[in-house]
Amino acid sequence: MTGDQPLKFQRVKDRRALSVQVYDQLVEVLRRNAAPGAVIPPEVQLAQDLGVSRTVLREALRLLEEDGVIERAADPRRRQLAAPGKRPPAFSAPLEEIVTGAGALTAKVMRHGTISTTNWSRSLLNLPESEPELLSRETLFLRGETPVVSALEAVPLDVLKEARPLDDAPVSGSLLNDLGPKFRSKCVATLWRLSDASTGGRPRSGFADLGPEVPMVSLTTVLSRNGRPVFLAKYLVRLDLVALNVGAETDEAL
Repeated sequence: MTGDQPLKFQRVKDRRALSVQVYDQLVEVLRRNAAPGAVIPPEVQLAQDLGVSRTVLREALRLLEEDGVIERAADPRRRQLAAPGKRPPAFSAPLEEIVTGAGALTAKVMRHGTISTTNWSRSLLNLPESEPELLSRETLFLRGETPVVSALEAVPLDVLKEARPLDDAPVSGSLLNDLGPKFRSKCVATLWRLSDASTGGRPRSGFADLGPEVPMVSLTTVLSRNGRPVFLAKYLVRLDLVALNVGAETDEAL
């Protein structure tokens, strides 16, 4: 870690999975004390500071990379705090408009309601610790009976006052789609990060039984309005069955 002040970690000790505890503490410490691009300590030092094995640490680091919190540094053996995507797309489209592929997709809402904030959601949405809950939705998109995309989306509760009331229509698709075009038109993408993904560690509905040979990508995105983050999403996408088409003005496919 560069800089004069070393990062300080507490040894993990509660009843949650150790990799989840390590993940939460790293998110909190890095976001509070390190700038984007800052190189984090090597694995040996982190494992010693946190009081965990390198196996547990590597699982937490893998999840952090998947969520776009850290990325590989110039030296591939080291990692650094990730910076926002350099060229976010020029539009704020819902998942229904950026997923392409043969055959129609159907949406199945797995969960919709309030959830407690986490270090990850508070850091990306720039929320105080006093913000206890978010409105969240997990949606599974299927081709026939096969899950192809999982969408996990969240929005601060106070933001809903300026969005289309969700009670006006049944919950039917992605949260961003149901928030309406007026809400989306006032937003700009301030984070848009693609990374390799796997289903290990924290299985998502419909993806728990997929093998490592299935090509998947994780897309983490934050939309902001007037400089304030107002929407957070993480999408898991099967690239063998669908593609992401983003960048409204150029229609550049990823």
